[in-house]
Amino acid sequence: IGFTSRRQTTGTWRWDGARGGWEIVRIGCTRNDHCKVSTSSDGWQGYAIDPFDAGAFHRYWDAVVEPLITDAGRLAGSTLKSLHTDSWEVEVANWTPTLREEFQKRRGYDLLPYLPVFAGRMVDDRPTTNRFLNDLRRTMGDLAIANHYQPFIDGAHRHGMTIHCESGGPHAVPIDSLQCLGMDDIPMSEFWARSWKHRVRDSDRFFVKQPASAAHTYGRGLVAAEGFTTIGPHWQETLWDNLKPSFDRAACEGLNRLFWHAFVCSPASMGVPGQQYFAGTHLNPNVTWWKLSAPFFAYLNRCQFLLQRGRFAADVLYYYGDHVPNFAQLKVSDPAHVLPGYDYDATTAQVVLERLSVRDGRLVLPDGMSYRLLVLPNRTEISLPVLRKVSQLVRDGATVIGPKPQRASSLSGQPHSDAEVAKIADELWGAQPEPIRSVGKGRVITGRTAREVLLADGVPPDFEGPAALDYIHRTDGGADIYFVANQKPDALTADCVFRVDGKTPELWDPLTGAIRDLPRYEIRDGRTTVPIEFSPYGSWFVIFRRPVGPEKGQGENFPQFAEVQTLTGPWKVSFDPKWGGPERVEFPELVDWTKRPEPGIRNYSGTAVYRKTFDAQPGATTLDLGDLRELASVRLNGKPVGVLWAKPFRADVRNLLKPRGNELEIEVVNFWPNRVIGDAALPVKKRFTQTNILRLNADTPLVSSGLFGPVRLLRETK
Repeated sequence: IGFTSRRQTTGTWRWDGARGGWEIVRIGCTRNDHCKVSTSSDGWQGYAIDPFDAGAFHRYWDAVVEPLITDAGRLAGSTLKSLHTDSWEVEVANWTPTLREEFQKRRGYDLLPYLPVFAGRMVDDRPTTNRFLNDLRRTMGDLAIANHYQPFIDGAHRHGMTIHCESGGPHAVPIDSLQCLGMDDIPMSEFWARSWKHRVRDSDRFFVKQPASAAHTYGRGLVAAEGFTTIGPHWQETLWDNLKPSFDRAACEGLNRLFWHAFVCSPASMGVPGQQYFAGTHLNPNVTWWKLSAPFFAYLNRCQFLLQRGRFAADVLYYYGDHVPNFAQLKVSDPAHVLPGYDYDATTAQVVLERLSVRDGRLVLPDGMSYRLLVLPNRTEISLPVLRKVSQLVRDGATVIGPKPQRASSLSGQPHSDAEVAKIADELWGAQPEPIRSVGKGRVITGRTAREVLLADGVPPDFEGPAALDYIHRTDGGADIYFVANQKPDALTADCVFRVDGKTPELWDPLTGAIRDLPRYEIRDGRTTVPIEFSPYGSWFVIFRRPVGPEKGQGENFPQFAEVQTLTGPWKVSFDPKWGGPERVEFPELVDWTKRPEPGIRNYSGTAVYRKTFDAQPGATTLDLGDLRELASVRLNGKPVGVLWAKPFRADVRNLLKPRGNELEIEVVNFWPNRVIGDAALPVKKRFTQTNILRLNADTPLVSSGLFGPVRLLRETK
């Protein structure tokens, strides 16, 4: 007898006369080892491994992975260091050939009487059906770990390699995401650059809090993410106001190792800009800004270096339940109710049961992480083993916040499970729940948020500043490392408050690598207030590692500038004729290339060189380019000044200026869209570019490009 459920799951039942009941022959997809992928590029639709079946995994490993490792030979474990799978993009499944046996073993009862639930029917009543569904999904989640990720990491370790799978979704699949990520040597997820058509909301762009929480609670040092993924833009993701703030936001969620999406190997026969993937921020030597990219990557690397130091600092551990599917969202979803000013990790039943203990009133993990509070989810049901462990943690001195549980989440062991839940809940919360109840050495609190409890306990916020600022805090020995990022396109000055006492603040600039003291600050009530200036989408590391010195409170933290002169008049500009631009042209004033009448400038992509000779007024120290798109490499009097890619587009020129006859050269680079758009209206033989990307056409709006200015000379006033 064949059947199809409401979810279009197909299968077959047959009558088992000996057992006197119906037996499932198959359910799920049309092949024993595979379900279909849910997301793919054109031409790559097809089957994926059944992630719940150990046999399917081992057959694939033996047929595909093991031969590749063998072919790598001695390079396996050295050059070939890691194995990877992308985000879980397999259709939702609710069956695998061994499910009935595995369910019986793991849940302690037979799922056969509950088969109508697979077709969207209730068995007995809604609470019973929901508990069965909880057990079913929990079993699927357990099988994904036991039969896919566990043999995956075992196989990699046998060859001296690691894994960094995007094993926590983010698609809606039957997994315990944090537990899956905890299986990784390097927990990894993804974040997306800003796009106008796909994943436009932050909640759909950032998935880094999840691998960060897994890394922190399972003892992993690195938090990785596939980054700058997009669907829609093609070479249109800008640096200082898209990629940088996206990276900074991910860093504040916990990221400390970026995997760029995507670097495509494009053969010379594909031309320039060449072959690209349909998704992702395009990056390879064919991009226009490749030769000027080093300072941008230096920024990313300086940030990652410091964010890999020490341990994450958080006050709260949030237990997110044992139900499946289960996912941790972006930081501001704040299930622990601690924001703003505090931070948290989410964690699994496995961590609570196997890794969490109490020392001196703090919840501690074996790798050194510690927290002040444990927050339970706002649910009336709970895993009985977890509740037993919570009871022990409280008696050992932990503070636990959450509603009083009313029932066990599983059908297993009923009705005794519900009775034990009720007994433990009464012991911890009281027969009539009290707002704060002392039990053993610890406390159980209900009806209050974690933030309210921390404030009542005299624990001030770890960081305070305007809402535009995001932050993350790490500790490394005696050093406190704060990364603070402006998430707005406007400059701001703020009194930033750090929960650090008795140490001198230092400013570490990830744009330049410069390090200097911040002499003006105030210490009060165990916290340090520091006035800090932020450029649009600007970011700093503020590090406390040295005792307060005698210079405290002296001087200014940031130089102030006054205009000395504006470089007015015409500019000589050279474009590359190889890409359709005029070799020499004069700009009477600085304007957007797309506003010029010449098609070769309006549709130009690549590098143009601006030249001007000028006499300098006395006292100038700094060159300010005003505004530009996208990067600029500056030379003054034949000497390199630097590559400018983020606001403010400024450089120190005090040692290069002379009173008369200064020669200024500014190489400005834009990205590929304008030339590709212009070529779309030309016959193929007259085109300058060649690419498989067809989304940019003659009707696509051009992208602002060039040097806009005003170009000024400034002097420091103090």
